[in-house]
Amino acid sequence: MQINSNLNAMRLEEIKLNDSAKNIANPKNYMNEPQSQEVTQDLIDSITAQIPIPIAYEANGTSVKVQDEIFASLINIKA
Repeated sequence: MQINSNLNAMRLEEIKLNDSAKNIANPKNYMNEPQSQEVTQDLIDSITAQIPIPIAYEANGTSVKVQDEIFASLINIKA
């Protein structure tokens, strides 16, 4: 696994988080009344979609740290 793939995965998670945050901040109003907002399946899906994002972000960050430590060990062995 390469650091670039982990960073790309982290960027993808950031995009997912931004999209779901936009959906939560601007829920679709099916009743066309600004003061009443329904809890729709779209809103529920957007909220629950955010649950695995920090876990995936942290896992990719940990992978980057481990790869950095491995590279540092390899450099020390060669030196």
